[in-house]
Amino acid sequence: MTTRFESKAAAAWLRATSSLLALAAGVMLAGCGSAPPPPSAALQAATVNSQSAARAWARGDLALARTLYERALAGAESIEDFPLAGATLLNLALVQSRAGDAAGAMARVERLLAAPQRYGAALQAAAATRKALLHLDAPDLDAALDWAGRAEAVCTAPCAQAAALANLRAHVAWQRADAAGSARHAEQALAAATPQGQAAEQANALRQLGRARGALGLSDQAATDAAQALAIDQRLGLPERVALDLVTAAEIERQRGRLAAAREFYDRARQVYLASGQAAQAQAVQARLAALGPP
Repeated sequence: MTTRFESKAAAAWLRATSSLLALAAGVMLAGCGSAPPPPSAALQAATVNSQSAARAWARGDLALARTLYERALAGAESIEDFPLAGATLLNLALVQSRAGDAAGAMARVERLLAAPQRYGAALQAAAATRKALLHLDAPDLDAALDWAGRAEAVCTAPCAQAAALANLRAHVAWQRADAAGSARHAEQALAAATPQGQAAEQANALRQLGRARGALGLSDQAATDAAQALAIDQRLGLPERVALDLVTAAEIERQRGRLAAAREFYDRARQVYLASGQAAQAQAVQARLAALGPP
């Protein structure tokens, strides 16, 4: 059974499961060996705002990130740069989802999905994936799977969304108490993420694979999966996901009766949450730590 803490942890994973889209620094127009024309002032301003927004996101300043992405969107739309506008809409959806504004995030995605002729197949697939994740965060598992299928239908190979979609399916299976199915989808996510260098999705897949294998009694493999996820997230510098990896490792150790190791992982997760200003999550981990009893 999924606990309240695990549901909140899942929501955190969903909000962070896809990185902000990488935006080009400018538009390069090829032409018979001649130098490309310089980007317009409007495009330069939109790009600068987008890059500044990404830095604000990385610092956890969601309000500033949203403001700067709004400026980038206005600039892109003023010159009808649809690739930049579409990518910015998706980034705004991610920022608003992380801030708890699910309705606002969905509105951004719907706007992109409503104009496939402007934004193209790749952005449509990314938007459908984001909508699937928003439904999963709701949670509405059937709608999440429906939109995952739609995303897969329009995503051309090699599909940049394949790992995120397989991770989504792994999470749905986990929510439905299907540990074997969850492990299978997590393995697919890992296989899709690795050749595309999607480190964050690799960590997501390994974390879920560890949880599923732990539930299946494959504790040694599960512990290795959790350790690999932790190493990736530490390298990426993602505190929220580092904490989730530590909680996953603690659960695996608790399941195999290694309570001292479980206490150590829980305590490390609590410290990460406290250091990153997530007091409620730290308190939830403290409750789990206390439930283990005295050392």
